[in-house]
Amino acid sequence: MNKYLLDDKSFDKFYDLYLYSFNREDSVSRKRVFKERFDHSLVYGLMNGKKLGSGLFSIPFDVNFHGVDFKMNGIGDVMSAPEFGGRGGASKMLDQALFDMYKNKVTLSYLAPFSFGYYRQFGYEQVFDHTQVAIENDKLPRIKNSSKGYVERIDVKDIPDELKKLYLDQNHLGGVNRSKWWWDHMIDKHADHKVALAYNEDDILIGYMIYFHEQENFHIHEWINLNPLSRQLLAKFVTKHQSIFKKFIFESPDPDFKADLLADPYSAELTVTPYMMARIVNLEDFFNRYPVQDDLDEVYIKVEDTLEWNAHTWKISVYDKKVSVEIADGEAANIELTIQNLTKAMFGYRSLESLADYGFIKGDSNKIKALDKILVQKKPELIDYF
Repeated sequence: MNKYLLDDKSFDKFYDLYLYSFNREDSVSRKRVFKERFDHSLVYGLMNGKKLGSGLFSIPFDVNFHGVDFKMNGIGDVMSAPEFGGRGGASKMLDQALFDMYKNKVTLSYLAPFSFGYYRQFGYEQVFDHTQVAIENDKLPRIKNSSKGYVERIDVKDIPDELKKLYLDQNHLGGVNRSKWWWDHMIDKHADHKVALAYNEDDILIGYMIYFHEQENFHIHEWINLNPLSRQLLAKFVTKHQSIFKKFIFESPDPDFKADLLADPYSAELTVTPYMMARIVNLEDFFNRYPVQDDLDEVYIKVEDTLEWNAHTWKISVYDKKVSVEIADGEAANIELTIQNLTKAMFGYRSLESLADYGFIKGDSNKIKALDKILVQKKPELIDYF
């Protein structure tokens, strides 16, 4: 029996700890949204006498990584009561959650860190960045009207199934394959958001934008385009708010600024911020089903990890895009690195060669280059937050 898993009877204690730990005000809507997460999560808690001392969510998701679906558990709301802090409660629960993920055949885990250093202790590493682009209303680019297509504006509660399918079809860089409950949860959580739908002349959805207003700011929360027409239609929709709002802010999961696409690159303020961390829970499965980019002669990789099932020397080879991976403890390693740096490389966040240049990994330079060639090179993107 897992001594940390909580049942439905513990909801009120868990919710009360959440309110206090994160200094949140109670409300009917906040409690309802929180209960939605609670009902769809593995909920961990550690008692301090008759009170709950620590808690966290482990939320089951699926993610699409370059065309391959992997199980991923998102860790959220890691919290401890002040009087219970410093006793290792969160560490014990997180260790148990990772063990349970492995047992349940979960390959990856993501989380939003309060401290990057703290979660690196548990094998997590930064791989997701966000780019926030802000433009004053008088510096918005001029967008031509299109003679084709149109935009329809709706409330977020009226999001059509075709939008959900469009998101799913475009999600392939490690983002969440949103299930019905997660869509419902996000819509409930962001009830004040609006949606702009871009259609072509055949009434086919080709793009959408989810946005909200905050005082004098127009915030774009999510923006997906199928083609240049949808981008033109939705950009024109934004600029038509020029007289209403002073600043327009887009937080993009794409870390590439693309300032060169603006007529005046100085017109935009750019902030690139670290977003979320990832962890490889089951390295063997990730290697076995990894979307390899090239073939590879045998390489021996020694991986340092706190998870014993990952902490091995692995023999990796790829022939005709088929991966062969097996434990080869005792063999001389060509490359030695931590699970954190291997995560960066396998997610396409930073190449092995770059990590070697900075002194984070060591090994045979030719083997490092050869292994780099099989890894994806495009940085991952994640919109969702938990």
